[in-house]
Amino acid sequence: MKASQFTRWIAQLSNLSPEQREQLKACLSAPGSLPQEMIATPSSCPHCQSSELQPWGSSGGLPRYRCKFCGKTSNPLTGTPMARLRKRHLWQGYAEALTQSLTVRRAAKHCGVSKNTAFLWRHRFLTQIADHQAQHESGIVEADETFFLESFKGQRDLPRPPRRRGGSAKQRGLSAEQIPVLVVRDRSGQHADFQLKKLDAVHVRERLRPPDRC
Repeated sequence: MKASQFTRWIAQLSNLSPEQREQLKACLSAPGSLPQEMIATPSSCPHCQSSELQPWGSSGGLPRYRCKFCGKTSNPLTGTPMARLRKRHLWQGYAEALTQSLTVRRAAKHCGVSKNTAFLWRHRFLTQIADHQAQHESGIVEADETFFLESFKGQRDLPRPPRRRGGSAKQRGLSAEQIPVLVVRDRSGQHADFQLKKLDAVHVRERLRPPDRC
């Protein structure tokens, strides 16, 4: 994930609905309280997509499965952003730090890990959130747009003069410095957001089109 995308994800954490915050906490909880959908038997092998899986013991507190077709083993987290992350007993606390929009350093102190670990976890956890957006919405659906300043944090060479913290765009109004994001939500709390290449009817309609018509 690029630094600009990472910054936009952080800015959108406050837009999570209560249901999504609870879902985030559940998905990133300790091994003993992982949600059922994460410990259920996978429907296919993450390596070859074969459906021929058989139980193969357990490892690290997670059940393992062996594919009869390719012979490789996997667990419910294989192929997900949470794969190979250690210290699962701290995931619940870090999920709470994310929902509170704590900085990397404060989140690290909150969980008792290094700032490098907290930074790595933030990338993985936000990727996990992106995979849990609502695919379908029903009833009364509301949509609105918001804008974020494009950020080049972490890059050595900036294509523009640096801004001070809390700075504003060089040009007034909408410009290439502003990244448009479409936010959609229904009355049941189902939420989804999309980064738009351009804020116009064509790109908005493309994002709001039902998946079966794409």
